Amino acid sequence: MSDLRTSLLVNRQVPEFIREEYPLFISFLEAYYEYLETKQGTQLNDLTQRAKDLRNLSDVDDSIDDFEEQFFATYASLVSKDVEIDKAFLIKNVLPLYLAKGSENSFKLLFRMLFGQELEVKYPKNDVLRASDGKWKRDEVIKVTQDILSYYTGNGTKKEFNLVPFNPALDTTITVYVNGSLIATSNYFVRKEINKLYFYTAPANNATIEVFYRSIDTKLFENRKLTGQISGATALVEEVEIETVNNEQITAFYVNPKTVVGNFAIGETILFDIIADDETLIYLRARAFSSLLTITIIDGGANYNIGDPVSIIVPTFEREPKAFISKTFSGKINQVIIRDGGAGFQTAANVRAVGVPEAELFFAVGAINTTGTNTPNSYTIFSDVISDIDPANNVILNLNWGLSGGTVANVNTVISRALSNISYSTIGEISNVEVLISEIALTTTPTLNADPAIVDIVPIANTTTNTIVKIDTFGSLGKLIVYGGGLDYAIGDEIIFKNKPMNFGIGAAAEVVNVSALGTITSVKFVPSKITGNASVTSASNVMVQGYGTLFQTELVVGDKIMIGSNTRTVVSIASNTSLNVNTSFGSILTNKPVRHWGRYLIGGQGYTNDKLPTITVSSTLGTGANLAVTTIMGDGENLFPRGTGRAGEIQEITILDPGKGIRTTPQIVLTSIGDGTAEANATLSPTLQELAGRWTSSDSILSSSDRKLQGRDYYINYSYLLSSEIEFGKYKKIFKELLHPAGFKSYAELNKLNELDANNVTMSTLTVPKNIRTLSGTVNVNSTIFVVGTGTKFTKAANLDFIGANTWIAVNSEIRMVNSIISDTLLTVNSAFTITANNEELVVLNVDYDAIATEVTLDEIIAENELVLTVEI
Repeated sequence: MSDLRTSLLVNRQVPEFIREEYPLFISFLEAYYEYLETKQGTQLNDLTQRAKDLRNLSDVDDSIDDFEEQFFATYASLVSKDVEIDKAFLIKNVLPLYLAKGSENSFKLLFRMLFGQELEVKYPKNDVLRASDGKWKRDEVIKVTQDILSYYTGNGTKKEFNLVPFNPALDTTITVYVNGSLIATSNYFVRKEINKLYFYTAPANNATIEVFYRSIDTKLFENRKLTGQISGATALVEEVEIETVNNEQITAFYVNPKTVVGNFAIGETILFDIIADDETLIYLRARAFSSLLTITIIDGGANYNIGDPVSIIVPTFEREPKAFISKTFSGKINQVIIRDGGAGFQTAANVRAVGVPEAELFFAVGAINTTGTNTPNSYTIFSDVISDIDPANNVILNLNWGLSGGTVANVNTVISRALSNISYSTIGEISNVEVLISEIALTTTPTLNADPAIVDIVPIANTTTNTIVKIDTFGSLGKLIVYGGGLDYAIGDEIIFKNKPMNFGIGAAAEVVNVSALGTITSVKFVPSKITGNASVTSASNVMVQGYGTLFQTELVVGDKIMIGSNTRTVVSIASNTSLNVNTSFGSILTNKPVRHWGRYLIGGQGYTNDKLPTITVSSTLGTGANLAVTTIMGDGENLFPRGTGRAGEIQEITILDPGKGIRTTPQIVLTSIGDGTAEANATLSPTLQELAGRWTSSDSILSSSDRKLQGRDYYINYSYLLSSEIEFGKYKKIFKELLHPAGFKSYAELNKLNELDANNVTMSTLTVPKNIRTLSGTVNVNSTIFVVGTGTKFTKAANLDFIGANTWIAVNSEIRMVNSIISDTLLTVNSAFTITANNEELVVLNVDYDAIATEVTLDEIIAENELVLTVEI
């Protein structure tokens, strides 16, 4: 209200002549206005004051007391008059509230106005499981050493230089160098409150001034550009973290992949800048963190031992890298390489290592190839055993010899007609060998021999035991190899076998069975041997065979099986040396074809040996250039190479004990002075710009996520919201519903109750979690050394959290040891070697106490301590 009184101003407002001539009138006016301004009894005569205050009514700060009810009725009819907020502030800000109606901010603003508390708005749709909606991110990071420095150039007169702003919470110690020489603190002083460095004597012109910071506020580097001094590559920093690598702190610049331009060089200097308080730039640089990243084994050599140190030659480094051999092959054979499968073998046949006891090393044929055309997959022999014939019948002159062929034998019977047959079925070349027993580590590769295919002949008369006949007994040729198919050959061209000196094999025959469009031989096949001359079949329906130069009556008898072309028939009559009839027609006309006699010789002949195999030529009208060879007899020719996945003592893994630091050129790995000296390995350095393993930034599409829900009908829908507060919904339901609630949405509310705690009972106390066994994340491998090698472990991080450290007791595979030192996230040493080799085991930390520090405990701290999770995973 105005304090200016009109009664005091009357004398000054009337003309001078009236004041002089009518002083009584002036006194009247003053008394009148004084009356209007002065309370008379119970009546407040303040009309003048009211008139003067009309100009202030538009200011709510001045008029709220008088017009509160009208203001609320007009502008905030739904708002309670006992709100926590200043009423003048509410009236002045009610318009922005109306303008933001329906938004999350309007809800929060109104809640603060009404209750002076925060309101949380939740959206159930954010918890709905959505297919293919997960957010996947692959971080890219540039790691630099902690030696971050700002650098300047002197001009001979300048004594004052801007420093990186100090953070009082950090160590603000700096170290100053000029032209590489350390400057004593007596030559300069620092004004930390204004972030300035002052020299007592100005550095010389073009002098390089470098300031190293013990600790630095990394938040200053966010959204700044990094530049490689050598490569010129650039990237924009999004986030900065201080991390620990091999017990050494580094600064990690997480950059936006979309801003990366160029390729950063390994170990190069990274340049960047920040803006000083006076808007000038402060230039900084740091060395990219470069260390040994991996060692890749090229050749594992042999005879190396676990624990052997690895020599790493590095031209320049700040800290030398170290590594050791952590895994070698035991030398036990666990596979067989098939170099040549031979011919005439059966599945499950025994395979033996020459000179090695079967109890220590033993194999079996696991599979054979029965589809090959160049080696037979069946083989037929006569199955009659002479010793099995009744001695009373085995005289040649006897009318019945007692053979099993089903024909009454006598002096006029052809012996072969009286014999029975048996076949080696499902035979072929070896395609797989299984290791059945491997209990010995060998230093030399043994020779493997596979048992040939066998038949088991059951006795019929004179004997009681079965006769086992091995297929290699007969010396039949078993495999033909086409090294070169030549040109212009035809199906049916004959393969000619020529014995070497002192080789007495006989009866082998084969022919071409397939050629390409150019007449190149693609496959050949063993067939029965042929008789003298050739023959023709003049009609497809004809059963008569016309011979040319043949001796049918001499070389064949009725009942013999013959093959002409690819057709096999039985002889039913022989009219002459050049004419015979068969049981059924051939179905096609055949001209001047050889006549092959089944049973005259074994397929592949007989009497051959592997040391004097015959040579081969192809008899053809037009074909030239073929190169074929016989490689083995039946039941032989296998070339099996046993080995492990590695040699005895072959290096399988090299573990980096210390990756070193400041390595700028690729190291050389030298393994010649240990083992057999033949192992080779390559090293790689950590790149300046590293792409980390991808990670989900949300669980939107992860089925196993506990916070994902299926979309429903009412709550988990796109158009619902939840108001979460410490105020009952009934107290603000009406105003929210009628004032701010957006149309088309469903609203829900939840009440967050605070735990009640009597402040008088809060005392000084120590809360102790009982001893507990804790399992660290990842798995570990141990053997007869003191090293524990981890996979997916984080030993260093666990040590930083005091979960594990020197003198901590751990257990791996039920063996308990004390930790000596933690070398890296994946390697630590213990006080004594393990006695049992164990892989992919859990590491359990034993006997760990967690004691809270005695302090004046608050409500939240007590709740947190009492609900502390005992099983800790790092």
